[in-house]
Amino acid sequence: MKILIIHGSPRRGNTWKILNKVKEKINEEIDADYEIIELSKMKIPMCTGCFNCILKSEEKCPHYESIKYINDKITWCDAMIITSPVYSLQISGQLKNFIDHMSYNFHRPKYFNKKALIITTTGGVRAKEIANYIKEVLTFWGINTTYKLPIVYRDNNLEKYDKQIDKVLSKFIYTLKNEKIKAPTFKTVASYNSFRSMSTTFYTKGNPDYDYWKNSELYKYPYHPDVNIGKVKSVFGNTLYKVISKRMKNNKDMKYNERKIKIIKRLPKEEGVNL
Repeated sequence: MKILIIHGSPRRGNTWKILNKVKEKINEEIDADYEIIELSKMKIPMCTGCFNCILKSEEKCPHYESIKYINDKITWCDAMIITSPVYSLQISGQLKNFIDHMSYNFHRPKYFNKKALIITTTGGVRAKEIANYIKEVLTFWGINTTYKLPIVYRDNNLEKYDKQIDKVLSKFIYTLKNEKIKAPTFKTVASYNSFRSMSTTFYTKGNPDYDYWKNSELYKYPYHPDVNIGKVKSVFGNTLYKVISKRMKNNKDMKYNERKIKIIKRLPKEEGVNL
């Protein structure tokens, strides 16, 4: 079992301690091969919001070299563990910057056979809320099954959290063992078909969204063909696709190919500031 850990904390503190506790418990049940990425050590430049990854391709991202390594590891793994402390009521800046660089995955979901565990820690509040946010992001990316482990970390005695950790990990480990692919929710099917419609209605050949959905032939299906969503959700997805596509075609103001968006060219390597 190949597990990728994306550690969103800039340090090895409380979140790191919980992560190691989780690894110990997983190792008791599964022979896992881990790859750990600490985002703070990757030194990924800040996302510039240039839209290159969405309108040109992810390879046109000014920081593609930094992101490609992580992308390759996500492709490699069977499951991911993503961690973040709560900073100012939100995820860490390192994790948010990484998610921003992966924005194209909202348009071109692809990780339909992967599972994920989210670990969030706080000394105060909002561990659950930011875990929910990360889960929503991963669902848009196509991640099949996601479990959340929000910890209110106020005691250095790690054994205090064993019961909570065991409850979540028992489900996560069971999912990894049986390799079952779950059916998505109606909300997920709706999101999928919204981007399915947009990719073939807004865009034409040469646009990365259009090319992805066409070349993968995903535009033909109400959800990824390897995931059994049942007849009801299939009808729901296909109907929604037709309705959205029709409305987009009839709306003359919704012509993305005619939009003039300035694409920022690949930026030079950013240099640090000496303080």
